Amino acid sequence: MRILISLSQFLLGGSETYSVTVAEQLERLGHPTRLFAGRASDEGRELAASRGLELAVGDPVALGELDEVDVVIAQDAASAYAAAGRGVPVLFVVHGLAAFEHPPGALRPPPRVIALNDRIARRAAALGGSPEVVRLRQPIDIERFRPRGASRPEARRVLVFSNYLEDDRLAILRQACDDLGLELVQLGVLGEADLDPREAIADADVVVGYGRSVLEAMGMGRAAYVWDRGGGDGWVTPESYPALEADGFSGAATGAAIDAERIRSDFAAYRPEMGTLAFDLVRQHHSVAKHAEALVPLLEGAEAPPGDGRLETLALLVRAEARAANRAGQFESQLAERAREAEELRAALAAEHEARLAAERGLEAVVRSSSWRLTAPLRRLGSRLRRRS
Repeated sequence: MRILISLSQFLLGGSETYSVTVAEQLERLGHPTRLFAGRASDEGRELAASRGLELAVGDPVALGELDEVDVVIAQDAASAYAAAGRGVPVLFVVHGLAAFEHPPGALRPPPRVIALNDRIARRAAALGGSPEVVRLRQPIDIERFRPRGASRPEARRVLVFSNYLEDDRLAILRQACDDLGLELVQLGVLGEADLDPREAIADADVVVGYGRSVLEAMGMGRAAYVWDRGGGDGWVTPESYPALEADGFSGAATGAAIDAERIRSDFAAYRPEMGTLAFDLVRQHHSVAKHAEALVPLLEGAEAPPGDGRLETLALLVRAEARAANRAGQFESQLAERAREAEELRAALAAEHEARLAAERGLEAVVRSSSWRLTAPLRRLGSRLRRRS
């Protein structure tokens, strides 16, 4: 069975690491697997190459990618429409709630949908067309992400492993770490990007993040703390795991509002066995080998849709929408950056103005002082002497 795993863009995030992780396992099971994306960053291309995987970028129809495969694991609607237009069976994996990540609503019957947590499963089940939803767990390569030595008795280093944690929340986390004497290291798009995060995870005692980053940390036997731009749920423990996993470790499972005081209290309660228990949970529930074994019969049972060239037009429209949304996101980020720069400039000008007013007030105080008045004759005498000289 020849398989194509497709997604809208191949950058350096959860969907991409899912794709390369699953592709490796499917090839180990004897199924040739290639990757495809509408666009890719240099880091994304390097990630695929580092795993020895073939990545094609562009239009799958124009590139002929769909002529050489038996089934497509689609993660964006455009690829699913393109495959269906060529009569290629589709299995759809949903990662998030963005419009281009939704299953293709115009296909009848809709393709079977793989949901990696209960939150996404509920969303997929509510979509028009009522697709069949299969619930699988987020897969982790437990041979690749495995413990490298015991956890320290006391925490010393905290790793923020996230592409999304922004300055305001990072400042809260940094203050909590400073109060406890903990070193804070950042890894991700907003920090230092790394194709292979294992070294950074192994050097940390606590890993803060969400989604796959939490599970990768757990796989390496490190205490994992769910907290990101969307909120947080705290430590992943055997007791909290069922609710946090059902939510996809997105930080919205418990309704907790985690502030700096809560983080200080939680981090102070760190215990080295947290990492050991975290590894046990990943090994029991998130093996990518088991995930791939569950995918194979689903792929073999995927029905070939009747080819319809009009669906290729839908694919083009969805890709155009995704590009427009991406540009809008870039403009929004640029506007936010300009706003931050403007605020910093306003703060600098305000500080300069306040300093000038303080200097003027100081000068005025000197002029009004008794010592200034008493020394006035001496200053006048000095001025006359300078004029004579």
